[in-house]
Amino acid sequence: MKKLLFLCSLLIVLDATAQKFITSGTIEYEVRKNQKKEMSRFETDQDDNGFWAQLKDKIPQFSLNYYTYQFNEEAGLYKFTRTADKQKMPMWFSRGQEDNIWYNNYAQNTFTNLKVIDDNYLISGALAAIQWKISPNDQRIIAGFNCRKATAILFDSVYVFAYYTDEITVSGGPMGLHGLPGMILGVTVPRLYTSWVASSITLTTGNIAPPAKGKKKTDTEIMQALTELSKSWGKDGAKYLQPTIWQTFL
Repeated sequence: MKKLLFLCSLLIVLDATAQKFITSGTIEYEVRKNQKKEMSRFETDQDDNGFWAQLKDKIPQFSLNYYTYQFNEEAGLYKFTRTADKQKMPMWFSRGQEDNIWYNNYAQNTFTNLKVIDDNYLISGALAAIQWKISPNDQRIIAGFNCRKATAILFDSVYVFAYYTDEITVSGGPMGLHGLPGMILGVTVPRLYTSWVASSITLTTGNIAPPAKGKKKTDTEIMQALTELSKSWGKDGAKYLQPTIWQTFL
């Protein structure tokens, strides 16, 4: 009996130890957006024939999509995989986010992303230095991992709330988010009405390569392309532009 208890205790210890040294795998994130709240930002007293109010009444409260993030100690690749939405939103509303790919090279502190605007564009550069503030007493369990809360402000005014685990030692996360002492498993960006939560984590290995097909552009050129594209979104195009910029460069 004592030997059995010892073996069980040993297995528990080994399992806990193994978790603390995860350095590669694939995370699936459940991405949920409050579509009705996002649409409310476009409503005004001058709304043409109540267009936005009518459209808002016809769509589900939330959209639900899934993205995967493959990672190892050197790099990470984040991309769309599937949707749980039964009602397809117009392309002009989703702004082509399903086609974007985020690649981060942590060993070289660089990124190469595919952004689909009016064409396929590749942008690259140094990873942003995100100033995180960690709240060690605010914790939760995500996908079976103990996580701590951290906050940051991006684009001067966009608050990001993240939960990371040091049981996965890679300092990465969805999109371009990184820089915490572990893997980011949960994110909320209130101004985008969107949350990202890890729904599953599997141990995988394999090469991680950056996207290669697209026209190389600078951040400034991407901004110009978005500005030009917004002119085709109607008189309220400027309202769509700012959140689109945040989503593009997040």
